[in-house]
Amino acid sequence: MQDGKICNRCGRELDFWDVQEDFTIHRHIGYGSVHDGDIVNLHLCCDCFDKIVDECKVSPVEEVGV
Repeated sequence: MQDGKICNRCGRELDFWDVQEDFTIHRHIGYGSVHDGDIVNLHLCCDCFDKIVDECKVSPVEEVGV
């Protein structure tokens, strides 16, 4: 059971800023995945969040105030 204090991607303990940003996904997974029916609790540190966003072919970032 994950208590939310460790980044699931790199395994590093979440620091104050990571907890403040709260890059968390909590979802019940439906059909179409190898995890059908599972519940996912994914916690990311700021560094891993940035790396995942940078790896996206289509940016998920909506710039505000442009």
